[in-house]
Amino acid sequence: MSDQVRLDNIDRVFAILDMDGDGGISKGDFASMAAGVVREFGLDEDSTSARQLVEGYEDVWDYIRGADLDVDGVVGAAEFREAHTSGRVTTEVLVEKWERASRRCFEAADGDGDGYIDLEGFAAIYRGGGVSDPAVAQAAFRAMDVDADGRLDWAELSANVRGLFTATDESAKGAHMVSGD
Repeated sequence: MSDQVRLDNIDRVFAILDMDGDGGISKGDFASMAAGVVREFGLDEDSTSARQLVEGYEDVWDYIRGADLDVDGVVGAAEFREAHTSGRVTTEVLVEKWERASRRCFEAADGDGDGYIDLEGFAAIYRGGGVSDPAVAQAAFRAMDVDADGRLDWAELSANVRGLFTATDESAKGAHMVSGD
């Protein structure tokens, strides 16, 4: 077992969060992700669902910005990784905040309210969040859909969100949530 999987995922998450590709994560990146998910599901920006989704992303940013050592409003890759490895950003708190944002995304994707999302809804979350390669969403969905019923419930998605930040083994849940393999 190696912590390398977790470190690789931290780097992958950073690359996704850096929506504009400028080498840093900012409040604007989180606003773009939230707006993208809201747009993907056609939510009215003033609706409770949209506001809660945006608040979920803002809550993650408010926590991550604690990694901004030089206080320039941008968290660079080295700052992001160091904050994770030093414990300034703890996995437990970050996972809690990501689960809240992910729950709001799940609810948006579960248009009929049956407690499940399909590949199309899952891929829309990824697109809205800035993951444009459909192969990444497809691979992640297949890995999460442990009962192979073509849909995910909240427990399946939540376990993988947790694993994205905690996996130390290539076969663990979430280890490949954003890698596409």
